[in-house]
Amino acid sequence: MVFSATLPACHHSRQVKKSLGAQASRIILLCAAVLSAQARVSGPNRLSPEYTDLTKAFERFSTEPIVNVVSTTSPASQVDYCAQAAAISQNSSGIVPYHVAKGCYQHFDFDPRIRDDTIDGVRANLESFYVFYDIAKSPPPMENSDLGPVDLAQSLDAIKNTTFENDYTFHSTLGGLIAKLQDPHTTYKNMCYQQFLFIQPISTYGVFEDGRQQVKVATVLDKLDQRLSTGFVDCEVTHIDGLPAFDVVAEFAKTKSYSKDRGVRLNKAFSYLAHDRTGSSYDRYSLGTFAQRSKIPPNGTVEYKIDCTSKYDSDPASAPTVPMQSTLDLAWSALDATMAPYYDATSYRIQFCSDDSIQTVKKFVLDSASADDFSAVKARLHEGRKKAREIYRGPYASFHMLNDGTTAVFRLGTESPNKLKGENHFGFYSNIDDGFAAMEEAGATKLIIDLQNNSGGIICWGRYVLQTLFPDTVESPYIYTLKASPLAQALAKATFTYTQKTSSPYAGLVDPNTGDEVSDESWIIPGTSLPGREGYFSNKVTDRYCPAVDDVSGSNDDALFEPENIVILTNGFCGSTCAVLALQLHERYGIRTAAIGGYHGQSMAFTSFPGGAVQANNTLWVSRIQQVYQTISGDGQGQSLEKMIPQPLPANGQLAFTFRQVLSASHPDQVSEYLRMPSEFRMDYTSARFRMPSILWEDVRHEVWGVAPVPTSSSDNEEDTGEEETGETGEAGDPEDEIESAMSIGEEEEEEQQAEMESIVVVEDEESDEEMERAAEEADREDAEWMQRRFE
Repeated sequence: MVFSATLPACHHSRQVKKSLGAQASRIILLCAAVLSAQARVSGPNRLSPEYTDLTKAFERFSTEPIVNVVSTTSPASQVDYCAQAAAISQNSSGIVPYHVAKGCYQHFDFDPRIRDDTIDGVRANLESFYVFYDIAKSPPPMENSDLGPVDLAQSLDAIKNTTFENDYTFHSTLGGLIAKLQDPHTTYKNMCYQQFLFIQPISTYGVFEDGRQQVKVATVLDKLDQRLSTGFVDCEVTHIDGLPAFDVVAEFAKTKSYSKDRGVRLNKAFSYLAHDRTGSSYDRYSLGTFAQRSKIPPNGTVEYKIDCTSKYDSDPASAPTVPMQSTLDLAWSALDATMAPYYDATSYRIQFCSDDSIQTVKKFVLDSASADDFSAVKARLHEGRKKAREIYRGPYASFHMLNDGTTAVFRLGTESPNKLKGENHFGFYSNIDDGFAAMEEAGATKLIIDLQNNSGGIICWGRYVLQTLFPDTVESPYIYTLKASPLAQALAKATFTYTQKTSSPYAGLVDPNTGDEVSDESWIIPGTSLPGREGYFSNKVTDRYCPAVDDVSGSNDDALFEPENIVILTNGFCGSTCAVLALQLHERYGIRTAAIGGYHGQSMAFTSFPGGAVQANNTLWVSRIQQVYQTISGDGQGQSLEKMIPQPLPANGQLAFTFRQVLSASHPDQVSEYLRMPSEFRMDYTSARFRMPSILWEDVRHEVWGVAPVPTSSSDNEEDTGEEETGETGEAGDPEDEIESAMSIGEEEEEEQQAEMESIVVVEDEESDEEMERAAEEADREDAEWMQRRFE
């Protein structure tokens, strides 16, 4: 599910459109002061906003109990790295040295009580509610996958019987176990150890060129290391830490949970371009997970060997600005993502590591200029081909026309609310409506749906897109089942037997055969079996009705495009709601699919983690379960189930897990999560395709429909300034105005910090419990690790 919070207006008063290389070398920490001030919520273990004198605040807290928190009292000889981090962060715009952030994380002693309570809480949730608990132990074979069996019961026991060096190591080990499921909807993290984001000053991307897989420099952050310059951009990284660079990134990607497809995990490790959710007329590069991590990197530096020979040989007119070959040992830096003040290890523990501590962090997104820029500096890449004309752009999707005048591109970046502008569902619907109107006016007859790096969001928003494309889509296209464990069955029965004071997770589901909301427990009791699965599951159910979908329902005669004239393009990282949408288009309507990147010559899935709905907020979820349980606790059955009831995780632990599993539309008895569907068309990234989406789109059109790209004349290219073209229907006017309205702070001291750092980062905060509760009724949550942080 996706949850949003109302944020203060945060604006950046000056924004100059720069070339890709120059912009990518800047780092901007936006809204830190404003958001931090809002995050200082009063509570038993939080620093109250009236305490500006931290010493007095800590005197106050020294008399208050801290539940489930290990004492941070340390020997006098032990360095308090959290105190160092607080001081350095304040004086360096939030940039903390690697060893200081690492020392702060590793400061806290291991507490077996926290270990035991955490394991018990995780076990109780997964055993009774995790819908893939059985299949994880013996997963089906999947092509081009490294997925192995995970016996959760045995593995949790092993961790519970282990003594760890420190608290961080325990939580990291538990998170690593859950990551082995390769189900990004199912994660464990401890917010105590999400407060720093470790970044490298170089990010990389992968291509297949000259008959081999290569790694190239995507962006440089020269303010983190003055040896770097934009001259390194697009040079080849031949070695990392003395080993072939591609092999190093590929080995790193094997350990990640982003997808069950190894090619998708590789793509995610590299830098990638994402649609800008503020509605600005340019897009943004992510650093990629190799260069951007929430866990402590194993070493303080990374050695890169960089060869610029090929880049400058292909562009003789451009004088090299960097050495042809370089070896650089680049340090990790830690961005301080905290949303509340801390002074030392004790206050850090109170604010971020106790049961009632801050559960939000700033979110950092790399800022860049438009990648679809055909200015002179890109002459060596675009080969005379002209960029697509942008006909409409909003915060969720942009729409483009290729130069054949008939092929449109619908680039859907997300189905998640845009928090920076306070957008609601009406903003999403209008973005889709206006974009489709622009395509119709432009005379489009073919459509490329670009879903690269779309990590999902609200399920009704995906339904709206599906219904817009095919107005006669069935009333309930997304079919689920739930785990019918003894506890789940008892809670479902209680939901319909007793008056509930809370919203039960077993209420509001719909029988897809009748379209009626279920009114008793017969849909889950006695339960049914699925082929090859252990245990029992519910009958098939679907979501509540999505009201806006009715507005676009009708006959397929009203569809703007025929199925054979549509193709889906992804890099495999199309997850959650995006995955369900793409699979519905493919399975129900035969829409063809194209995937880009990954390993050359290997097939690749075009979606990831379509598993189903997710329970994400541990505190809210457990509270709802306990309240439903209380209505049956007086009878014998309720008492026998008492030990199965999950308790809140201690020490700010956070567990998310797949609660409902989506069934395949073409194979109704199989779950989509473990049904691998490779793309029909496979393409490799090249430098041009990575830098300029228009070239990729033209190449996709050629592969699918046989329409070759047509180079333009040199005069055409000279006239093309590289600025984004916006059609009359576009909502953006002047790009300068958009940046200002979306991101400016307006505080002189913040502007001084921004000028000093010459930045990277757009900052958002995560969601409040209240916002989560409202959104939970209709939302299929994006995974917290992907969507809220975009790291890990």
